[in-house]
Amino acid sequence: MKYDVERAVVFLSVGELCARALLPNHLDLRPGAWRPSVERAEQGKRIHRKLQACGGADYRAEVSFCNTTMYDGICYEVSGRADGVILGERHVVEEIKSVSGRAFEGTPSRFHEAQAMCYAYFLCRQESLQAVDVRLTLCRAEDEKTRCFQRTCYAEELQDFYFGLLSHVAYRGAFLRDRALNRLPSVHSGRFPYSSVREGQDIMIRECYRAIRGGKRLFVEAPTGTGKTVSSLYPAIRAVGEGHCDKIFYLTAKASTRREAYAAAARIYESGSHLRTVVLTSREQICTNACAKADPAGISRHCNPEDCPRARNFYPKCQEAISYLLEKQNGFPRASLEEAAEKFGICPYEFQLELSEYCDVVICDYNYVFDPMVYLRRYFDEDSDIRSVFLVDEAHNLVDRACGMYTAEIRSDVLESAYRLMMSADEDDLAERFAPLERLIVAVRGCRRLCADNLFTDEAGAEHGYYLNSRQMFALDTEVDSCLTFLEKWTRAHRGGFGETELLGVISMLKRYRMVAEVYDSHFVTFVEVTGNEIFVRQICRDASLLLDAVMARAKASILFSATLTPTDYFADVLGGGKNAVQISLPSPFDPSRACLVAATGVSTRFQDREASVKKVSSLIAATVSGKAGNYIFYFPSYEYMDQVYEVFSKKYPRVKTVRQEKRMDQQAREAFLDSFEEGNGLRVGFCVLGGSFSEGVDLPGKRLIGVGIVGVGLPGLSNERNLLKEYYDDTRESGYDYAYTYPGMNRVLQAAGRVIRRESDCGVIVLIDDRYATPQY
Repeated sequence: MKYDVERAVVFLSVGELCARALLPNHLDLRPGAWRPSVERAEQGKRIHRKLQACGGADYRAEVSFCNTTMYDGICYEVSGRADGVILGERHVVEEIKSVSGRAFEGTPSRFHEAQAMCYAYFLCRQESLQAVDVRLTLCRAEDEKTRCFQRTCYAEELQDFYFGLLSHVAYRGAFLRDRALNRLPSVHSGRFPYSSVREGQDIMIRECYRAIRGGKRLFVEAPTGTGKTVSSLYPAIRAVGEGHCDKIFYLTAKASTRREAYAAAARIYESGSHLRTVVLTSREQICTNACAKADPAGISRHCNPEDCPRARNFYPKCQEAISYLLEKQNGFPRASLEEAAEKFGICPYEFQLELSEYCDVVICDYNYVFDPMVYLRRYFDEDSDIRSVFLVDEAHNLVDRACGMYTAEIRSDVLESAYRLMMSADEDDLAERFAPLERLIVAVRGCRRLCADNLFTDEAGAEHGYYLNSRQMFALDTEVDSCLTFLEKWTRAHRGGFGETELLGVISMLKRYRMVAEVYDSHFVTFVEVTGNEIFVRQICRDASLLLDAVMARAKASILFSATLTPTDYFADVLGGGKNAVQISLPSPFDPSRACLVAATGVSTRFQDREASVKKVSSLIAATVSGKAGNYIFYFPSYEYMDQVYEVFSKKYPRVKTVRQEKRMDQQAREAFLDSFEEGNGLRVGFCVLGGSFSEGVDLPGKRLIGVGIVGVGLPGLSNERNLLKEYYDDTRESGYDYAYTYPGMNRVLQAAGRVIRRESDCGVIVLIDDRYATPQY
């Protein structure tokens, strides 16, 4: 739905009108449940064309209609194409629906019937008819057998039905009119939310606005202190207000940056640009159903009126909750969403998605845009006409995240466990009924022979080996498709039965594997690994640039920014910017004399030298912190190395207060760790892992942190996956080691170094500990 100010008209299609007006009462995410996105999907185009061709001389296929109606003070222009119109003594409007399975035996969906009745009403208006026959034709996809449902509808009946549909979208129509006439114009008088603009900030604001207007992809390296969040949001909001785009998606990797983005949006609102903002939280975090959260098979299988009271009458209550919140406030963080969801007794996760359609700025994780399994289809499906802008914060994190989204594996032990469960749960115990799963297990087991040239036996007698190839395993893909169809059918028939949780986990594994198989090309590699009795088959994405390019093509413009996009050519390449991407690198707004940068190049921290360097690194830490009392953090390339240095340092300097990062710290433990860095609390030394949760996205301004030390050059650990990247980039860019190790490592270093100077008044020391910092490359 869109509102045109010049014509004072709300535009929407017949499909959208029916989908919005005919929402079910209950929320139901079970397979096969009715959902508008499914019902709107185009199905059986070939069958449609064949039936239309058999309509005869009086049959008109794909007849376009456009109707303008005034309802409740707002003019609605609704358009669409009927599958067919048959001219005769009494005209017939036909809608064709291709179905499969038991759907053929039932009655047509109310969604399709509503579409046909809309076209019948339009025809009555257009031709001044008193009555029209409405025909619904179901065609079974398997054998193309058809069933027809036809009845006569009178003009007055059709008008009442059509106005009933409009009544269900009237609230949104009024919202769109208010947005177009009042909220968007407010942006013109909105001010920049701060009294002054920092050095480099004006450049970023100008270039972001220019990129959005021109539909470009902009890569911005802007050091800490530039104010990247507000410098991207402010021009994007102005672009929305001026009609250059419709919606802003601010994408982050961490909750802390989502909070920062929300605070910036709130300041912009307070400065006069009255656009609404919502922060999306993952289903796992915001769900209130304890049973669902405890289910290893996932939460969404409980999202139905039988398993969750908050799914019952969700859609009627959701509209009430939306009205309540829109009247109450204009920004919607997690706490507000949870409060409203509790008040109206509805699912907070699905509620926030529905509310997002009434907001101009959506702040969310990368997954909601880039992950092919969970992206927001309501905004990014092919038929969407929303002109979006992507603001990608901390964009350096997207490289590995994107490759992970397009990497999938099949595990033999998981498949065999599912097979045993199903055999024990089936009363008939007929093995042939499980043939699709058995064939897949055999196919995965058969991959062991591919590892024959690289097999060896360890001291315990277990076999190990691997196979690597850049070709897709089509035979395995066929078995995956067959098994997936079988498992989905079996779980529907045995819902709530023994082993359902495990089977849903297998289905999820196979779905991701199939999804990756559909986009598999020269940027992927197939990796088979034998570990004892287990066999793993992985499809590994080595370069997601083309996939990211395709995703960003859904938006009008994309702005990708970070304090560490060095070198920008590398990031523009691997993040799908292409040769036409615009790149800028901004200077730091802070006085460089307030940062004391020191390279201690007399020690090697390479893996083979770490044990010998422990005492020397400990002494360098002591030398650093002896200059001035305060809070310091030293970052290490691994937990093991950190623990070794920590033990030596704490024994030699027992009076120095120390805190150490632990593995798998929860949110409470992480907050307690950061809270220990208080001003005026003497000398405190923190020991952390480089690339971990405390080396980026952490803000300890002033004297809460006066120095950091970075041990090593940040290289990711050696692994099969990294070596595959190295080989790939050696072949494609002739710089494999840099792409796989050097650049990601140095970005970790730059992120950690950026923890020290956070404000104009800050000053501190940055110590780089490694002999490689004396070389030109580093």
